[in-house]
Amino acid sequence: MRRVPVGAVVLAGAMVFMFILTNLAGWFGDGAPRETVPADPARPFAGTPAQDWADGDAGIVIPPIEAVGTHSTEAIADAYARAREVVAAAMLEPAVIMGVDYEPYLRLFAEGDQESLRAVLADPERVDRFVVRLGPDTTLLPVPPKVRGRMWAESGGTGKLLVKTRFVVVYPLHTDEGPQVQVARLDMDLTVVGEGRPVADRGVWLNETQGYPAECGHPSGGVNAITGGGGLPDALFDPDRPIDPGSSCPR
Repeated sequence: MRRVPVGAVVLAGAMVFMFILTNLAGWFGDGAPRETVPADPARPFAGTPAQDWADGDAGIVIPPIEAVGTHSTEAIADAYARAREVVAAAMLEPAVIMGVDYEPYLRLFAEGDQESLRAVLADPERVDRFVVRLGPDTTLLPVPPKVRGRMWAESGGTGKLLVKTRFVVVYPLHTDEGPQVQVARLDMDLTVVGEGRPVADRGVWLNETQGYPAECGHPSGGVNAITGGGGLPDALFDPDRPIDPGSSCPR
């Protein structure tokens, strides 16, 4: 089975210094009155689109279980559960996102896929195509990250289901300058091979990955919430925002 990675997952960061905007319209410089609140490490998402999102893996929601083509509801439920585990490992597992240990992610895939994935994760230039990587020098605030997105299933043929996942995670970071939020989006198309296929092929296979590169037209973190010089635009928080194939940035 062939994997075709497209794009990369990288983090887009916005420094939140003395104030965080609570009037999101002001992010785009329309001159609307701006209400501000002091930055608070206990509420790092205040004033951002993520402030009311679910915490952690509670945001990785499995849709209603319905049969797809000839695939039973049992097969759909199993595929969704496996996909949920992969998303959680790639975007939330501390050892993975800190670059300490990728095994919690790797072991979720079919044995036939693990060798090539392990080689990819050993290459610093390619890691971000498959998992979120904050790095060992990052300090997370003791607040759960915020998660939003969706998944759905399509038939991949006899004994194969394609589960497409689109998720954004917003991470609360501690820095010397104050609280900082970083946004990562990871779109994964996973093939779940089950009954009716050779035993050696059964399990989860990664087909494609796509996400946001660091720049996305905002090399210093986007557009400032107050002055126009350093925050994050709404587009980066939207898991359904189309990604420009030419730049891998939200349109």
